[in-house]
Amino acid sequence: MGIERILLIILAAILHLVLAGMLLEDLSNRERVLGGKKVPWGIVISLVVFAGSLLYLLCHPRIFYGSDDK
Repeated sequence: MGIERILLIILAAILHLVLAGMLLEDLSNRERVLGGKKVPWGIVISLVVFAGSLLYLLCHPRIFYGSDDK
């Protein structure tokens, strides 16, 4: 495995950790989530690399507005 590939894997891991950390913090601060349960969302965000984080972002677009109000 070349150095470029190793650096790419490290960069992807760092990006996942940063994004997952931000989304897990948002998840813990929210009163309501899609489906009503926070634990499955936490598992998906943590274990499904990138796809889980992107799925959470797609299901909760209000993350960018900072409000839980409808």
